Amino acid sequence: MNEVLTALAGQEDDVDPDRVARGKPLKFVEGVPAYASGRAPAYLRTKAQLAAVRRKPAAGQRPTAYVYVHWYGTRVALWDPEQSVKMRPLSALQRRQMQQRRTCTDCGEAFEVPVWGMCGVCRDREARRLADLRRRTCQDCGTVFRTPAPARSWGEGMCLACDERRERGRRVALSLVDRSCRRCLVQLVPLAVWAAMNERERAVAAWHCTPCDQEIEQERIEAQRLSDRARWDDLGPTIAWAQKILADPDAYAVLDTETTGLTATSRIVEIAVTTASGTVLLDTLINPGGEPIPVEATAIHKITDAMVEDAPTFSEVLPRLTEALAGRRIVIYNREYDTGRLGWELHLHHQAQGTVDFAKQPRYGGHRHAAAQAWLDAQEWEECAMEQYAAFFGDWHDYWGNYTWQKLRGGHRALGDARAVISRLEEMAAYPSPFENAAAPAAA
Repeated sequence: MNEVLTALAGQEDDVDPDRVARGKPLKFVEGVPAYASGRAPAYLRTKAQLAAVRRKPAAGQRPTAYVYVHWYGTRVALWDPEQSVKMRPLSALQRRQMQQRRTCTDCGEAFEVPVWGMCGVCRDREARRLADLRRRTCQDCGTVFRTPAPARSWGEGMCLACDERRERGRRVALSLVDRSCRRCLVQLVPLAVWAAMNERERAVAAWHCTPCDQEIEQERIEAQRLSDRARWDDLGPTIAWAQKILADPDAYAVLDTETTGLTATSRIVEIAVTTASGTVLLDTLINPGGEPIPVEATAIHKITDAMVEDAPTFSEVLPRLTEALAGRRIVIYNREYDTGRLGWELHLHHQAQGTVDFAKQPRYGGHRHAAAQAWLDAQEWEECAMEQYAAFFGDWHDYWGNYTWQKLRGGHRALGDARAVISRLEEMAAYPSPFENAAAPAAA
């Protein structure tokens, strides 16, 4: 028994260590062991390693093992060199070509692997030489200088002469653009005339030629027409409303007031009434019963306490106001506010007259004197001119879901604001129809 063990031990000593695997196979692929990187037997070779010694796998030879060379699983076949066969000898031409691929064309040194032209050292040196040459060469005229060309506003690598020439060209180009139509680039102002103009004259110079201005205006009109057609259901009724008023202007009265503030108890300090044709029916300051006019209100309408000191009271003006409005439909810009101020003045007027037993009536706080309400109900109130003009102007407000109110801009005096309302009516009535060669749909 001991003799057998000794013989087996001698056989193990004769085994070539390069033929022993340095690790267990990870798995078997079609019966061939697959090892992790560095675990396969050392004597095995890849096809590239066999080709380096001019050998290749024999016909029908199977791989002896596989090895995984990357963590994501790239598998390379390994072959037994003893089972491989010799490759056909290289011809003289192939040996020369192989030698050329392995030889640096600059320094002439031969390498074990192909360098395909220059080696890494020579390639880096040539790149540095070309970079230095590029820095010393003007990129515009191509002149090579001893030192690198300076960097200017037009880019790196331009000589002073070329940089100055480019700068002159840039100034001429900008001048040409400033003197030309922004749309078709036709020259509008000669260079000599432009040079004689100052900065202010250049700033207000025309930006478009006459034909382009006409085209732009036509495009604007067409875009406005498309927009008007899209919202004709809102625009059409406002135009028809203004045309109805101006068709019989003496049948309508335009009323405006100036007050001491914007609260529910603010007093009227001025009132004006005109016809829709502009005839003045009433224009007077009003004494607010001794109530002082706040500085904030005076800053807006410029009416002071001294101006209304000798003016008539609302009670004294009421008969004239009633006569001016009799038989006429009343147009007001911000109707709700002005009728509220009229209601408060009427309330105070009848309260002072003592025509009602106020012990049985609640004090003013959303309630109104019965006679005051009767006077308001007896009038014929037209649609609010401010809301009509807002729909006509068309500035839609997404948050409020309605058209934005527009400022009247009449100067904040009663007569001036009344005349401004008439101007708004004329603007609305004269607005052209957005429909071409077709009758506009009837306004609802």
